[in-house]
Amino acid sequence: MSEQVIDLRSTWAILRRRAGVLVAAAALGAAGGAATAYVQPPAYTSTSMVLLPSAAPGSSAAASSHSIDTQVAIAQSQAVLGPAGQALSPPLPAEQVSRLVTVESPTTDVLTITATGTTPAQAQALASSVANAEIEYLKDAANSLTQDKKTALNERSATLKSSLDSVNREIKDAQTRIGSESPSSTGGRADAAALAELTAQQANLVLQLDQLEKEAAGAGSGDTTAAPSASVIQQASPAQRTPLALRMGLNGLAGAGLDVLVVAGVIVVRGRRERSMRSRDEIADAVGIPVVASLRSRAPKSVAAWTTLLGAYTPDNVEMWTLRQVVRLLTPGHPGSLVPEADKGAAPSHVVVLTLAGDMRALAIGPQLASFAASTGLRTRLVTAQTHDAGDPLWAACAGIPTEAQPRPGLSVDTRAGGHATGDLSVDIAVIDRIRPHVQLKASERAAVLLAVTAGAATADELARAALAADDAGHPIDRIVVVDADPLDRTTGRLAPAERAQHVVLPSLMTGSEVAGEATALDARRRLR
Repeated sequence: MSEQVIDLRSTWAILRRRAGVLVAAAALGAAGGAATAYVQPPAYTSTSMVLLPSAAPGSSAAASSHSIDTQVAIAQSQAVLGPAGQALSPPLPAEQVSRLVTVESPTTDVLTITATGTTPAQAQALASSVANAEIEYLKDAANSLTQDKKTALNERSATLKSSLDSVNREIKDAQTRIGSESPSSTGGRADAAALAELTAQQANLVLQLDQLEKEAAGAGSGDTTAAPSASVIQQASPAQRTPLALRMGLNGLAGAGLDVLVVAGVIVVRGRRERSMRSRDEIADAVGIPVVASLRSRAPKSVAAWTTLLGAYTPDNVEMWTLRQVVRLLTPGHPGSLVPEADKGAAPSHVVVLTLAGDMRALAIGPQLASFAASTGLRTRLVTAQTHDAGDPLWAACAGIPTEAQPRPGLSVDTRAGGHATGDLSVDIAVIDRIRPHVQLKASERAAVLLAVTAGAATADELARAALAADDAGHPIDRIVVVDADPLDRTTGRLAPAERAQHVVLPSLMTGSEVAGEATALDARRRLR
């Protein structure tokens, strides 16, 4: 669980560092979604409802559920959409109608048909046409007679009618003969018997024809109740569409959310692959040197801005306290000072501030330290000892100040390394290359070396190369100054990994448990005994 908490914190830290990018992505996505809604206005929609025939007696609920699913599939098939599209003016193909029509089943016996169109009339006509086509299909399907059976019935009906016509003619002939003969004669009695037989045959043929007519009408099976049929219970409703402002807002929110998710994913992936170090502990562990302070940078971008920084730098209370502690650490005689005490009249203490090329925010730490030291009453000398193309504006600002002039009381500026050092403190600035670092300053017994590095501006390999170059030149790095530390960084960089493991760990607010592998309060009390 603790690993998950740390992972979430690191992910949040990565996203928070790119908050501006996320805001820009959200704004771009919202603008794109709103523009899409404006360019493509919402279509009109119309709805009609069809009531299906009731289920046959004895059917189960499962059969009804299957039936409604089947009816939805039928309503979305070409058997219904094709005739519906052909009934429109102008006609539409079934494929286009299927893209404009949605069929749903709110209940087991009702179909809701929703049609869209570019105009209200088109949407209403399409919804009505599909509903009527569904009704016609259901009527045709309800007729149980096949085409072959209809043909057979028609043929039998024609045969019976022909037989009936023959019987009717024979009855007429028999009646004519009886009228001209004596009823008591042999011929008269024979014709009377034949007439009775023909009359019975006539009645039988009439009954058969009547039965065939009933079968052709759908009632030949003996049912006396007509089967229920489908009907339209709601004609096509007046076409409506979503207001443009609402659609633009919804599309804008969707576009902003999608862009933020995509950009956040890219940022997290790239952030986890980033080799540069951001936390104080990572920077300190890279070279095995503790962090002495964390400062905010006031990095100028022009020669005039550098001159203003040297003459009028005023830190806030937090920075002032941090700088005061750094100055005490560089002043001989204070507890824990990095500069040893010397005899009276010796040269002032030196502090060499090393920065990597291109790290402009870390480059401002040397001038800020010198300007603050001068404001406390220390006679301070700022020397741009080792130049680099990345710091040309600073060198130009220092070169533009005459040697005898002071940007602020107690502060002098020199662009030449070495020379006769006077005053209380000398701050030498050296910018070294990242690829081929080289320190050209002469070694000094009373010099403290600080490495100023901006959080996230250097890799472990670059810091290690800088530490090796400083050590080869006789200026081993004493402490590290982290510039513009990440606000979410809760590490200090002041302790080695072994020392951090011995400290008591407070319970996590998210898990309520201690981080695995670190000392507990009970272990700490045992060590104190």
